[in-house]
Order: sequence, then C-alpha cells, then structure tokens
Amino acid sequence: MESVDFSFNPEYEPEFRWYDQGLLDAVRADEEHAHNFFRLLALCHTVMAEEKNGKLDYQAQSPDEAALVSAARNFGFVFKSRAPNSITIEVMGRTEEYELLSILDFNNVRKRMSVVLRRNNTIILYCKGADSVIYDRLGPNQHDLKARTQEHLNVRIKFAGEGLRTLVLAERRLTKEFYDSWLVRQREAALSLDGREDKLGAIYEEIECDMQLIGVTAIEDKLQDGVPQTIANLQLAGIKIWVLTGDKQETAINIGYSCQLLTDDMVDVFVIDGITKSEV
Repeated sequence: MESVDFSFNPEYEPEFRWYDQGLLDAVRADEEHAHNFFRLLALCHTVMAEEKNGKLDYQAQSPDEAALVSAARNFGFVFKSRAPNSITIEVMGRTEEYELLSILDFNNVRKRMSVVLRRNNTIILYCKGADSVIYDRLGPNQHDLKARTQEHLNVRIKFAGEGLRTLVLAERRLTKEFYDSWLVRQREAALSLDGREDKLGAIYEEIECDMQLIGVTAIEDKLQDGVPQTIANLQLAGIKIWVLTGDKQETAINIGYSCQLLTDDMVDVFVIDGITKSEV
C-alpha cells in the first residue's frame, strides 16, 4: 500500500508515513471535525519548537507527545512556537496565535492534561487523556459518538489489545465570566499551604467537565532495539525480572509478550487484580 503524499505541505517530514487518504481529504476539504482534531493536537501539549539548520525541530518530554505534534504538523497543523503567554500554530499555511491562559498539568493521578486558550474573544479548553477519565467528564447527548469511539477502542480496531497507547481528545467552550471566577479560585488553591494538590485537583475538576468528545489517538508503544533479546538473555541467566506499568491490563499483557517477558509456552497468565492491600 502506498503512503499518502504530504509534499504539498512545506513543513512535512519526508520520513512520516500515513496510509489513509480519506483523513487528508477531510482536512483539505475544511471538514470541521478533522480540523478540531488536529488543532487540538497542535495546541494541547508541552512540546518546545526550535529552528535547526533552517528546519523546524521539536523537543518533547515524551515520544508520545512528539509523535502526535508531528502527525498534526504533517497534516497541515504546524506547531510553530510557544511563549509564556501564547502558542502560535500554522493551519494550512495561515498563522493562528492563541493566548495561553492556563495549563492543567498531566500526572499519574489525573491521567490527563488540558490547556485553556483564547482567540478572537473565544475561550476554549482542550483536553487529552485516558479514555476512563475523559469519558466520565463528557457532557450529555453524546451517547452515539461515545459508543462509536469505544467500538474503535475495544472491538473493531482493538487499539489497547494490540499494545497501542490510546488518548481521548475533548474540548469545552467557556464563557469569560465562568473562566474569570474559576481563575480566582485556581490561584487561591495554587497559593494554599495546606492540601495544595487536593485543592488544585478539585478546582481542575470544575473546568474539566461537560466536555465535547473530539476523537481518539493510538500510538505504537515501540520497544528500543534489542530489548526482547536482552530480556530473554537475562531470564536465561536466571535473573528475575519485574515490570512496573500504569497501562491498561490488556495493553500491559501484550507488551509483556512483545518484549518476551511473557512467552507462548506459559500455560496461562495469572493476574492479581486488587485495589486494597487485603484484596491483593
């Protein structure tokens, strides 16, 4: 199968490979949902951009973020730069500058990150995170869209079952009055000397709700070269190996097989599944 030609885009990356022409056609036809999807990917992240030898280069805290921002770039939604209070992107050759109002950081408890942006007097929250936490924070009347997205996640494409790392994307339009009052409470929580993290978490819950589902991404959790062989050799030497992961159970099991920590000659994978110490 031939990969899609992105050479129309001056900022495309020759090494980027994509095989679904339909998605690019939707973007070039100004299809609203496709544009929302890639605009979120270009804006909701912590990536830094810099010029290297005349070419745009990204520095990311995680390979997942780098991959998503890179994909948006190739589809014509190019993250160009960030300043303390702004993010600049280029959409199909047109520059868009957003005022960066707030960043709601990712952590392993929240399992999501958000940015609040303003452009042309419109304030919008963009959020990406684990399906379990985003689904619980969606607004009403999205049952069909949620069901279709969940089918892609679990049944038809089996993202998690194939060892892919998934993120669900959502947005929320905010009024100036709501955001201004929320910001006062957020600053009070951020300055608190007692229970600061818990207070900030509660404040974040206030704004990361009633969101509109935009879509889902899936990234191959690719192992570094030589990992399966190294693990197999360590096991042959009688060394016991443990892996600590925050992934979904089915994802963790599949990655266990891909790195040869789990093998086909194991009769069954014994799963200890508990929340409390006594359950485990």
